[in-house]
Amino acid sequence: MTLHHPDQNRLAVTPALDARDVEFLSGFSPQGSRIARIWPGQPAVPSPWRPCPEGCCLVIVPTRAVVTSAGQWLRFLVGELIGDRHRVDGWVRIPGPPGRAGVLLIVEQGEVFEGELEEPGQSWSAGSTPAARAGSA
Repeated sequence: MTLHHPDQNRLAVTPALDARDVEFLSGFSPQGSRIARIWPGQPAVPSPWRPCPEGCCLVIVPTRAVVTSAGQWLRFLVGELIGDRHRVDGWVRIPGPPGRAGVLLIVEQGEVFEGELEEPGQSWSAGSTPAARAGSA
């Protein structure tokens, strides 16, 4: 079993992806000198998402997480490549670059919701869920 990233950096995939799907989806995110896979309709930049080796979650790669493309890629992956056979659920906070607010991505039942954090550098506490925060707004 692989040591997973903290919950705030990954989204659950059920049932887990098989080894072929993990390899296929990993190809959209460049690794080392390998060029990322290209697929019709995908966002213009390489994917900041990678499945874990067991296929039970999608992990955001912080060095590749671009505020503007993470949501686009997530919608593409869920809508075009994962959604019919698997369910993706959870939330991920992506910090923005200096001086720009980050985004909060929430996935429920195949729907991807994206919201801008109120202030640059705003963070969520580990015990606080986005749903609870949205309900208090």
